[in-house]
Amino acid sequence: MKLHYAWIIFIGCCIISFVGFGLTINTAGLFWGGMSEDLNLTRAEIALNATFNGIAGAVSLLFAGTVFKKINTKLLLSLSFGLTGLCFIACSFIQTIGPFYGIKVILGVVQNISIVISIPILLGNWFEKKLGMLFGITGALTAVGGSFFNPLISHFILEYGWRTTYIIVGVICLVVLLPVALLMRFKPENGMLPYGAESTVATTASGQAPQAAVLKGFTMKDAIRTPMFYCFIIAIICFQSAGSLAQHVPALIQSLNFSLQVGASVMSALLIGAAAGKLLMGFMLDHVKPTVVLLIFTIVGASGWYSTGVFNDTVFLNGSGFFSGMGQAIVLTAIPLLIRGSFGTKDYSQILSIILMFGAFSNAISVYVHGSIFDHTSSYSASLILNVTTYVIGFLCLIFAIKMSNKMKTI
Repeated sequence: MKLHYAWIIFIGCCIISFVGFGLTINTAGLFWGGMSEDLNLTRAEIALNATFNGIAGAVSLLFAGTVFKKINTKLLLSLSFGLTGLCFIACSFIQTIGPFYGIKVILGVVQNISIVISIPILLGNWFEKKLGMLFGITGALTAVGGSFFNPLISHFILEYGWRTTYIIVGVICLVVLLPVALLMRFKPENGMLPYGAESTVATTASGQAPQAAVLKGFTMKDAIRTPMFYCFIIAIICFQSAGSLAQHVPALIQSLNFSLQVGASVMSALLIGAAAGKLLMGFMLDHVKPTVVLLIFTIVGASGWYSTGVFNDTVFLNGSGFFSGMGQAIVLTAIPLLIRGSFGTKDYSQILSIILMFGAFSNAISVYVHGSIFDHTSSYSASLILNVTTYVIGFLCLIFAIKMSNKMKTI
C-alpha cells in the first residue's frame, strides 16, 4: 500500500518541533550567563533580547498566513531555516549588544514563520483524520526536544564556550532542517486529497483520479465579523499570559527559599508535563467532547499554578510543575484545532496566524509584567493568582466560541 504523502509532512513537522523548537527556542536562555560575563553586560541588557525577539515574532504573525499562501513552501522554509542557522552562527561573532538585538529580531520573524506557524498550517492542510493525535505528538516533541537539548547545549557551553556552541547550533539547523524544508508542500495538489478526506468526485470508469477537495469555511473577512473570532483572541491572550510565567519558574522556586537545583527540577517537570499534556489532549480531542477536555485541562493547569505557592515540599512542587506544564497543551494543541474546526480550511492559515499574533504579544508583555509584579511585591503570589484567573476567563471564552461554532453549523 502506497504511503500517503501526508505522513512525510507529519515526519517533517516532528523534526521541526524536536530540533527547530526544542533546540533553537527552548535553549535560548542558556547562553545568557556566559555572554553577560564576557561582554560585561547586565542580565537585564541580555534578557531584553527576548522582548525584541517576541515582539518581532508577534508582528511577523500578522502576515505569516498570507506569506504561506503566496510563496512556495519549500522556498519559504528553506530561506527561513537558512537564515535561522546563519543567525546563530553570526551570534558567535558579536562584540556588543546592539548586533545581538538585531539578530534576535530577524530570528523572531523567521522562527515564527518556519517553526511556530508552519506546523499547525501544514498538518491542518494535509490531514482530516487523526488530527488531534498528530497535533499532540508534534506539540509534545517541542518539550521533548527542549529536555534533550538543554543538558547537551549546557555541556557544550561549559566545554567549548558560548561562541563555539552558537556555531554548533547554527550548523545543526542547516544540516537537519534545510533538507526537511525541501520535503514540505503547502497542501495536496494534482488530485491528491488530505489524509482521511472523502472524495467528492467519483472515479470515472477510465480510472481518472478524483479532483482535489475544495477548501471550505470562512474567509478572513467573514471570520473577523464573528464573535467567536474575538473569543479565540481573548482566550489565547489569557492562556499565553499564564504560560509566560514558565520562564520565571526557576526564580519563582528560589523565591520560595529553595535551591536553583530544585528550580531546575521543577522546570524539567513542567516540560515533561507539557509533553504529556499535548499527547493526552491530542488523543482526547479525537475521542471526547472538546468542552470536557478543556474543562479537565483548565482545572489541571490552574491548580498546578495555584498549588506552586501553597506546597513547601520538593515532591509536591514537582507535581505542581507537571500539572502547570499539562495546562500549556491548551495553547499549542487545542486552540489551533478548535480554530480549524470553527472556521474551516479556506483561510485557516491567515485566521490562525492573526490569532496567534495576539498570543505572542501577550507572552512577550506578560513575561515583563510577572517580573514587575515580583519587583514590587518581592513575591510571585499575585502572578499565581492572576494565572488562575486567566485560565478561567480563557476557558469561558473557548466554551463560548465552541457553542457559537456549533450554532452556526446548524443554521
